[in-house]
Amino acid sequence: MAITGQYINLDGIKVYYETNNGPKNPLGTIVCLHTAGRDCRQYHGIMDIFADKYEVVAFDMPAHGKSWPLPGNKAIYDYRVYGQFCWRLVEALGIENPVFIGCSVGGNMMYHIAETYPIKAMVAMQASTYIKAMGTAYGTTVDLLDNPYVSCQHSHWDFSESLMGQKCPPEAHDFIMWGVCQECGRAKKGDLSIYNNFDVTGELDKITCPCLLIRGTDDWNVPDHYYETAIKGLVNAEKVYWEKVEG
Repeated sequence: MAITGQYINLDGIKVYYETNNGPKNPLGTIVCLHTAGRDCRQYHGIMDIFADKYEVVAFDMPAHGKSWPLPGNKAIYDYRVYGQFCWRLVEALGIENPVFIGCSVGGNMMYHIAETYPIKAMVAMQASTYIKAMGTAYGTTVDLLDNPYVSCQHSHWDFSESLMGQKCPPEAHDFIMWGVCQECGRAKKGDLSIYNNFDVTGELDKITCPCLLIRGTDDWNVPDHYYETAIKGLVNAEKVYWEKVEG
C-alpha cells in the first residue's frame, strides 16, 4: 500500500490529508473523518482494505495532527462550521460522489453532513443524532481540557481505553493509546464541545442517501437507543443498515 500525504490550502488554513491512491470508482470516493482529538492515521487500515477497489481520502481537521489551527490557534466548536469545512475540502479536492465515514464526533457529523450536503452514502460509527451534555458536570470536565493544570492525555487515558472492545488486537490497542498520548487539549475540547452539544434529530428526514450504522457491542458510551432513535428518523433514506459488531 502506498499512502500519499500532502497539504492543501483551504480558506487560508494548511490542511493535511492522505490518500491510498486507490482507483477512481464510479460508486464513489471514501472520505474519512477521525475521532475526537485524533488524526487521519486512524484510517490507514481502511485505506489498506480498499486499496484495490476505492480511492480513500482522510484528513486532519484544523488544529489536529499535521493541520494548522484556525486563526488565533483555535479549533472548531460548532458542528455547522465543522460540516462546512469538510464539504469545502471535498470541493477543493474535486471529489465526486463522496461516501463519508466517521466515528465518535466524526460519526455524529455523518448525520449533519448527510442532511445538508449531496453525499453518495454515509457510514456512522459510535454515533448519535443527539447528545446534550454541555452545561452538566460532564460538560465541566470538557471545559477543563484546555486548562493549564489539566493533562488532556492523562485525564482521558482510562476513558479512551474503556471504549475499546474486548476483541481489539494488542497492536491496535497500542496505536490507539499512543494517539491519546499525542492529543491536544484545545483540539479535544473543540471536538467534545461539538459532540456533547449536538442535536440534528429533527432533520433526519432530509437524509436520502444509503446509511450504514455500526455499533460495537462493547460500546457503553453510545448504547442501542441512540441508534434506534436515528433509524426512526431516517424515513427517507434510500436504505438503512444497522450492523452490530461483536467486541
